[in-house]
Amino acid sequence: MATDRDRGTARGMDLHNDTAINVVGLLKEPIGATRVYPVHLDAFELDEDLLGEDVRGEVKLTRLRNAVMATVRVRGGVALECARCLRTYGQGFDAEFTEEYRQTVDVRTGVGLIHELGEPTDDEVSTIDETHELDLADVLRQEILVALPMRPDCGEACPGPHTLESGEAAAVDDRLSALARLLDEDEPVASGQ
Repeated sequence: MATDRDRGTARGMDLHNDTAINVVGLLKEPIGATRVYPVHLDAFELDEDLLGEDVRGEVKLTRLRNAVMATVRVRGGVALECARCLRTYGQGFDAEFTEEYRQTVDVRTGVGLIHELGEPTDDEVSTIDETHELDLADVLRQEILVALPMRPDCGEACPGPHTLESGEAAAVDDRLSALARLLDEDEPVASGQ
């Protein structure tokens, strides 16, 4: 009977509301060794006013020579504002990506690793920090944002933009009140125009 270790999964490890993974054990194993972890984030900040909700999936980590390859598949939801009716609606997303995380410190000796000439600098690649943790947060955030629609639309049942009644007694949508005030201003028209 195959054990969790034989299948390459980590027993008891669950990324619940956390995106950092300690990979010290994986870095001590031979090249090609893998680990699979479930991911569950109740809330995940994507942008200043944008929050991913109930993000679920898994991450598979594969040991490379001086790095770990993370293959991530997640799905979840985001509350977006429809571009047509301006109402908030729930938008689902699926994101899948692979990212290489380079070692910065040798796990056995504790010596900092100097990248070979011609390789990207630390600002251009994802890294495993000095405590042997890799953090999926930045890349995960970017991939989810790319997976969202550029022009959010709540679907075929969208009522479209609010129409305003004409006339003095017509109610003005609060979101357009600043424009309505402009219409109320009586500016004299210069003669000859």
